[in-house]
This record gives sequence, C-alpha cells and structure tokens, in this order.
Amino acid sequence: MPAATAAGTSSCMIEHHILRDGQLHIGNGVPSSLQGVLWVDLCNPTTEEEGRIEASLGVKVPSLDEMTDIEDSSRMYIEGQAMVMTVAVIEGATAGRPRRAQITFVLLPDRLITVRYANPLPLRTIAQRVARHPGESDTAPRLMATMIEAIVERIADVLERSAADLGEISEEVFFAPDQAAGTAEHDLQKLLRRLGRINRTLSILRESVLSLGRMIPFLRDATSGKAARTEDETLPPLARLSPKGTARLKAIERDLGSLSAFQGQVEQELSFLHSATIGLIGIEQSQIIKVLSVATALFLPPTLVGTIYGMNFAHMPELQWFIGYPLALAAMAVSAVLPYLWFRRKKWL
Repeated sequence: MPAATAAGTSSCMIEHHILRDGQLHIGNGVPSSLQGVLWVDLCNPTTEEEGRIEASLGVKVPSLDEMTDIEDSSRMYIEGQAMVMTVAVIEGATAGRPRRAQITFVLLPDRLITVRYANPLPLRTIAQRVARHPGESDTAPRLMATMIEAIVERIADVLERSAADLGEISEEVFFAPDQAAGTAEHDLQKLLRRLGRINRTLSILRESVLSLGRMIPFLRDATSGKAARTEDETLPPLARLSPKGTARLKAIERDLGSLSAFQGQVEQELSFLHSATIGLIGIEQSQIIKVLSVATALFLPPTLVGTIYGMNFAHMPELQWFIGYPLALAAMAVSAVLPYLWFRRKKWL
C-alpha cells in the first residue's frame, strides 16, 4: 500500500539494519541482498517494495487491511519458516492526539521483518536501546523481544501519564476554589474534553495490552518448539529463543498483567470523574435555572399589580384617588419584598 494512502500515518521510510559490534547500522530502502541484514523495517511500503521483500524471503507480507483484521487466526499464524504476528500500539500520545496503529512482526530464524504504517516511539528509539544492551538483541528473536519490551514500557509511560492527568483533573474538580457559575461551567466543559481524550488513550492501551497478551504465549510456544506444526519433521525449523529469552517473555507477561490491573483502576477513576463532572455541570445549570425561577417569582406580583392598574375601565374608584399612584407603587414593592423574604427564610436563596 503506498504511503500516501495510509491516512493519518507519521512520516517514515523503509530501512534495513545490520548488527555490527553491538550496534544497528542503518541503511535506507529495501536491501539488494539480505546477507548480514538482521532487521528490515517496512514503514509505509509500496506494493512494489512489498513484492521485492516477498520474493527475497518467500513470505507474504500482510497488507494494511489484513493487519487490521481482529480475529486471532489473521493476526498470528505460521507460514513456512516465518511467524507472523500483529499487535496494536499507540501513536501520537505525546502530542495529545492518540491514534491506534498496527505493527506486524515477521520473525524468521535469522532476521526480523516489521511492517507498519505508523511511526510509534518505541521503534524510533530501538537503535539506542540495542546499543545500551547489545547482548540482548544479537539475534532476530532477541531483537523482537527487545522491541516488545520497548512497546510495553511505552504503554506503562502513557498509562502513568494518564493517571497523573486524572489526578490533576480530580484536584481541579474537587479542590479548586469556587468560581462564578459561567466560568465554572466553562472549565468543567474543558475538563470533560480532557477526560474524553484520556478515555481514548486508555481504550487504545487496552487493545494494545490485549493484543500483546495474546501474542506472547504464541511466540513463546513457537520459539520453544511447543507449536503443533513443529511435530512434522518435514517442515522447516522456526526461530528459537534461548531459556533466557523465554524468561524475558515470561517477565513481559507479568508486566502486562500488572499493567492490566493498574489500567482497570485508572479506568474506574476515569468513570467516576466523568460522572462527577457531568453532575457538576448539571448542578451549575440548575443554579442558573433556579436564579431565573426566583427572579420570575419576585417580579410576578408587581407585574400583576401594575397590570390591574394599567387597565382603562371607566368605573375604577382608585383612578380618582389622590394617593392612588403612590399606593400602587407601594403595593408593587411589598408584593416583591414579601416573596423575597419568604425565599430567604426557606433558604432557597
């Protein structure tokens, strides 16, 4: 799929990476030869570029439509020597516009292929991570484990920031000084929009944690030789993880479990703050209606008096009174003051 048609994706290009001396050396474009190439990163590939990789590896590269399928059989499967796995990740959280993106890992015994139409932070910084821990990324399975760790750490960072944002909103909602009704209502509307953005972020993180939680057991079983297809000795071997690599995957699973529990707590707080904000907006609006209702009640009796003495009937005795006008004004004033005093006594004001 051409890059131009991948709506909303970040700018990136196809790169290939060769591991030398514990560092990933980057080359642009599809490599002419896969000799020594550990990782090929297909970011926004065209149909022609996908075809060149497929011809070199003998593995079909999934398209963007195939990557967005939700059934597990389309997101995790084995094709020849390749394990094809697709996970959901979050992109754009730092900029405040979180988006859902898909990354497909095609794991071969001697190299890793990633297919993506987005540019999430974990893959932008993977080279620096490999340089810090070169011994943990010197094979394709280990490099993939390093990428998964980076994605999980990114999920944790975004989740922690979302929890901190909810803490700030809670302070503003429940501990901020009282403000004028119009200003307070406007601020609550802004807080409601912030809660909507956090909810979108948590929704994407939930999908990401779920997809990783499904992928890691599949990857662990396949790389440890427990996958059912390895019982047929005529099939080509799959990539293998060492016991240390398998332990890394188990540690990632534990991290995902703790993140899932923490996310549930954050979502409960989000739900409570959303309900509280809606309730406070309703209270502010009720206060406005209350003021208007009281004002209507206060001015209704004077209006009634003024209406009576505004009539033009010929036989109205009060029209001939010398003090009729002052008495009418006094009656209107008293008819307004008495309801006001009654409302104050009832504590409606």
